[in-house]
Amino acid sequence: MTATDPTTRNPGLLLSTRLSLALISFLGCMLTYAMRTNISFAIVCMVNSTAVADLTPSVLNDSAKTAASSCARHHIEDLATPSHEDTLEGDFIWNKATQGSILSAFFWGYIASQVLGGYLAARIGGRLVLGVTILSGSLLTLVSPWAAQLHVSVFIGLRALLGFVQGVYFPAMHTMWALWAPPLERSLLTGISYAGGQIGNMVVMPMSGLLCKYGFAGGWPSIFLILGVVGVAWCALWFSMVADHPSRHKRIATAEREFIVASLSDTMGKGESAQPVIPWRSIFASPAVWACFVGHFAADWGSYMVMVSLPSFLNDVLGFELTSMGFVSSIPYLGYFLFINVSAVVADKLQSSGALSTLNTRRLAMIIALGAQALFLVASGYCGCGQEVLVIVFLTLALSLSGAQYSGFIVNYLDIAPAHAGTILGIGNTLSCFAGILSPLVMGWMTPTGSKEEWQSVFWLTAAILVFGAAFYVVFAKGDVQPWALADFDQKKKNLPEAVTLIEKGVEKEPEEKKGFY
Repeated sequence: MTATDPTTRNPGLLLSTRLSLALISFLGCMLTYAMRTNISFAIVCMVNSTAVADLTPSVLNDSAKTAASSCARHHIEDLATPSHEDTLEGDFIWNKATQGSILSAFFWGYIASQVLGGYLAARIGGRLVLGVTILSGSLLTLVSPWAAQLHVSVFIGLRALLGFVQGVYFPAMHTMWALWAPPLERSLLTGISYAGGQIGNMVVMPMSGLLCKYGFAGGWPSIFLILGVVGVAWCALWFSMVADHPSRHKRIATAEREFIVASLSDTMGKGESAQPVIPWRSIFASPAVWACFVGHFAADWGSYMVMVSLPSFLNDVLGFELTSMGFVSSIPYLGYFLFINVSAVVADKLQSSGALSTLNTRRLAMIIALGAQALFLVASGYCGCGQEVLVIVFLTLALSLSGAQYSGFIVNYLDIAPAHAGTILGIGNTLSCFAGILSPLVMGWMTPTGSKEEWQSVFWLTAAILVFGAAFYVVFAKGDVQPWALADFDQKKKNLPEAVTLIEKGVEKEPEEKKGFY
């Protein structure tokens, strides 16, 4: 019995156990992002006033004269920045290089544990891996103030360790959804889960600013302490309400359990079974996997470039500081969050109604996500003086529409290899981490003076990467489970020597024994 079998009745998503898993995962993702990005805002009030003056990247200082000559500078910060008497004095004298090391330390740890997350979740269960991930991350966040006061190298090491711990989160979450998300609900459920990251970014910005000035324990330490305590509380909720598999959940309705298991029986098997051996050679030889990898890298390049370039571009070309307008910097992420969920609902409707196949739904999502982002990024580069609002609109559209990627390559990992989705996503995340490392370096190299023409080159390069990623994905992506990824494929190979050929051709036949096949 499968999800397409008329006898398999969908008990509905509202008030379901799988929806509660998505909502709890949403909160977990929100916390992971808040713990990750809090340092970007906390560091402003951790260093003394002299160091704060050096926070602006050198490329901005180098281009100040260019910006001033191209546009009249907008001193919006005068309206939003407290007077000198209210200026916060930090506890640490960290130069710009030290601050850069602190800010980048997370990602060096993050890149090292991506594949580990899917591997561990497949063997000991996503519930334990995800719970321990956020619990350990919360404890590291709680001790962050003491680590910073002990020595900067200890603080840097702690941030790298936090990155290593959090690196397993998304691959492990994908492994969970491989066992919980019916195929026609994958876009929506994963979209809800991962959209929490954007809310985490939005919440931590104003929260950190308020706690720096009004928080307890000296201000900035309260940023870490509050997030750490909330993270521990989330873990209690997670362990009490979540199970690795529908068959293990104590409170799930029988109808929902049977529906989930039946809908996944073709790709994951019925009930729980031993995790199949990971077919590494087949994974790296699969065009469908590489379609996800290339789309993943291109999408992350675009996202990181927007994240890094937004304040620099507005300062260099339009002559004002976005950092003095925290609410403006949140607008693109609000749009991103909304479009992730809207596109997920639309994608599932297109599939379930038969309007589009799974493959064409994924293709459409990637064309919108990467193509529209490329278009609006390039358009923003041609805006001039007095067009600040238009730039914000273009950049908001660029980031918002890119949220369709969650109904594209991200959920496509589950489509093509549900039994190995966590592991493959971990590999994709590892590769895409280089986009986060390289994109700011490329931006700095290409904008030595911060001129409008230099920024146009940056956006054209980003657009080229996005368009290439979309085109590669459209050509090579697949929408169904690949033969090597079937849950019982290894067993079929042992018992039926011609299974590989037969499955690939879709032929049902009793194969004959062939000596020396292997």
